[in-house]
Formats: sequence, C-alpha cells, structure tokens
Amino acid sequence: MFQHYLLPVETAVYVFPVLAALIVLPAAFVSYRRRGRAGGWAGLVFYTFVFYALAAFLQTVIPLPVDRAATCAAHTYASRPNLTPFNFVGDITRNGTAALWPTLLNVALLFPLGFYLRYLWRRGLPSSLLVAFGTSLFFELTQLTGLWFVYPCPYRQFNVDDLMCNTAGAVLGWLVAGPCSRLLPRVDPARDRDRFAGRVTFTRRAIAYLTDLLGWLFAFTLIVGGLVLAGVAVGDGPLVAIGAGVGLAWFWLVPWATGGWTVGKRAVLLRVTGDDGARPGPGELLLRYGVLLAPLWLIWFGIGLSATGDDTSEPWYRWLILVAVLVAWVWSPLAALFGRDRRTPYERLSRTVNTTIDRNPLLTRNLETAADR
Repeated sequence: MFQHYLLPVETAVYVFPVLAALIVLPAAFVSYRRRGRAGGWAGLVFYTFVFYALAAFLQTVIPLPVDRAATCAAHTYASRPNLTPFNFVGDITRNGTAALWPTLLNVALLFPLGFYLRYLWRRGLPSSLLVAFGTSLFFELTQLTGLWFVYPCPYRQFNVDDLMCNTAGAVLGWLVAGPCSRLLPRVDPARDRDRFAGRVTFTRRAIAYLTDLLGWLFAFTLIVGGLVLAGVAVGDGPLVAIGAGVGLAWFWLVPWATGGWTVGKRAVLLRVTGDDGARPGPGELLLRYGVLLAPLWLIWFGIGLSATGDDTSEPWYRWLILVAVLVAWVWSPLAALFGRDRRTPYERLSRTVNTTIDRNPLLTRNLETAADR
C-alpha cells in the first residue's frame, strides 16, 4: 500500500539535485539582498522546503499512466469529481483502516507547508490558511485536468475532502510551528543582514564571477543565434571576434560605465572600486579583468589563431596558459580564502578592491572595514 506513496518521494530524490542546480543562483541573489548571505541555517531550511514542495507535487501526479487511452477507459471514477464534503467519514466507517490511512496522509501532505509558512516566512494564520487552500486547490485542479491537459482525461479524482484534509493539515503544521520555533534556530533576515551584508566573502565573489561568465555565454549565444537565424554565415574567426567583443563589453565597458558594477556583482550587491574607494578607471578595470580572465582569453585567442591556420601548440604558449591558470584560478582563490587582507594578486596589481553595496541607502563599505573574519 505504502509503495504507492513512496514512489513520488523516491522520484523527488532524483529530481531534486537538478531542480536545486537550476534555482541556486536566483535563490542566492534573493538571499543576498534579503539576508546579506546565501548560506547558513535559513538557506538549509529553504532547500528542505524546495525538496518538500517537489515531493508534495509529485505525490499528486505520480505514478503517471503509460497508456493514455486505456487510462481514460479504465479510470472512470476519476471523471466524476467528488463535491460532497465528509465522504471520508462514511468510507472509514465502512472500510476501517484501509480508508483511514489515505485520509491521514492527505492531512500530512500540507502539514509541513503550514510549518514552513510560520517558521520560515512568519506568516499569520489567515494568510497561511489561504496559501494552504490555494496550494491544495492547485493540486486538485492538476488532477482534474489530467496534469493540465497532458492527458485527455483525469486519471485521479478531484475530491473536496482532500481540499479539507490538506488545509486542515496545514493549519496543524502552523500551530505546531509556534512552540517548535522557540527550540529551533531563529530565522531573522534583518539580523543576518546587519551581520553579513557588509562582508565580501569568497562565496559571494565566486557567485558573482560564475554569474558573469554565464551572462557572457548567454549574450554570446544570443548574438550568434540571431545572426544564424538571419542567414548570416558565421565562421570560426568571426565567432572568436564576437566572443572577444562581448567579453570586452561585459567585463570592461559595463563596469567602466556603471562605476564598477558587472551584472554578477550587482546581483549579489558588490562593486569594484579603487583602493581609496573611488570609481575605478578604465586602465584599472582592464588590468584587473585581463589578469582574472587570462586563462579564458588565452584559450579563446588560441582558438582564433587555430581558425586562421596558425600553430598554437608551441610549448611557450601552453606554459603561458598554465601560468595564467595558476595565478587566476589557484593563487587568487587561495589568497581570497586565507590571505591576511583577502586581496588577490590581480587586485594588488590593478589597485582595485571589492566593496559591498548597502541597498538603503545606496552606500558602499570598503573591504578593509568589512572583511570576512
């Protein structure tokens, strides 16, 4: 009996890593703006909620029918919604434990939702009740519409008793969250923001860096895709030139025009300034990102030379790439993690530094006064 309910949870275990990878950057952006950090206890609780939400949704749709036509012919009960409240009482009276377990599981389905609404998001009972009812209604409509018309007929029944039991379970979860909140670590975005918003951590910098690289790749792909759709033949040489131009605009022109912001840094409330906190100049930015991105632009330049028939397999060129990798991707991360003042070689060379941005008011704090210690 319980295998039917365990299958969606097992499916969620496999799907969750993919879902977490898709939302990790957007979740980090929101977290840095709301709490000043992306990890910690609140981050862990949030991802447990994501897993729960995924498992709860899959509980309403899995197992999926394989034969659509046979499903519509066999599951005639699902085509008739149950709109009579408290039918489960008669079912339990007639069938005993066999009917009791599905009712209890329907109560348990949204019990965690009520708990999360009060503990993680500090929602009151009226708003939690509305969210729970809306969530349950979404689940029931998903079943009524055959997974939103993926199937030509409903393969699970819309049941008003499920709406009642789901909502009641969420209310119970909300009530239990009250005393439990006094035992669990406190989730306080304002306190976290006061404590962590001014810290330039390695994780924060890494998220900004990864976001900028993904942004450059997206912009490059968008431009090349547009040219291909327009019927323009794009060879290896033009591809390299487009990629270099996008990179120059993304990592040099944009921060120069905005006073030290790249898209990735803006997302986590960072910017680049000079040692004295002043707006960075074009030469400083060019030197900073020239060293930081040296492995990438050396490889990219090598691809361009290969496209023109030049040989880039000379040992000196390989050694140059190796040195760039050691400086940008080994020495620099170690300095950012364990250095006395957390400054990297390219920051010392370019005399620039990462600073944090206060959202309200829009002020910056220098790394020296907001170091991660």
